[in-house]
Formats: sequence, structure tokens, C-alpha cells
Amino acid sequence: MTLLHMLKDAMLGDHQIACHVWKDYYDKVDGIIYLVDAANKERFAKSKEELDGLLSDDSLAQVPFFILRNKIDIPIVALEDELRYYLGLSSYTTRKGKVNLTGSNIRPTKIFMCSIIHKMGYGDGFKW
Repeated sequence: MTLLHMLKDAMLGDHQIACHVWKDYYDKVDGIIYLVDAANKERFAKSKEELDGLLSDDSLAQVPFFILRNKIDIPIVALEDELRYYLGLSSYTTRKGKVNLTGSNIRPTKIFMCSIIHKMGYGDGFKW
């Protein structure tokens, strides 16, 4: 399985040139991993803009999105429903559990909470 780790929220700013190169690999992608700093609410608008661009790209229409809500170890972190709202995913994510999407046009999209620094939470997303 080929996974293109698109940690766009972490790579905004100085690394925007790399983001344009990623389009060259879209046809080989089995899944998107999108990392969001859930403690930095000032960046949610930019993160939503980047995520919307990926979700609206026709070449990624059938690709599952695994969104990591990072920094859950910080008390001011956005709750899952709050992040879902700010990223415009309120009715978009398939939530947890097994969801049968056979025959539908719904893209598998789930949010998983994690703490990269404490090495916890992202394993469930990779299993998904």
C-alpha cells in the first residue's frame, strides 16, 4: 500500500513549493494523512483552505482521508466536534466504527486524535 503523507498543515509557509509537487503523485495515492495542529486555532482557516483544495480535487475523489487532530495532550486543544466544524467537515466525516460505503459516492473521511510528541493515538488511524 502506498501512502503519501500529506502533512500540509505542518508544511504551510516555507514549504509551499513542495505542495505543488505532490500533485504529480496523486494517481499513486491510496490514502491521505492530513495533520492538524488542534491547539493552534488561528491556523484553522488556512488549514480548512488547504483541506478544501485537496477534497475538491477530482483526482483524489475516491481517496480516503485520515485527519490527525494533533496535540491532544495540550489543555487548550480544539475538541473533535469543534475541529470538525472549523474544517467544514460537520456532515462530511464518516465518524468512527465500520461504515459500509459500498455503492455510495461518500469518501471515507475520519478524524483521529493524537499526540505525535507522546507517540499516541495515530495507530488507530493507520489501522483504519
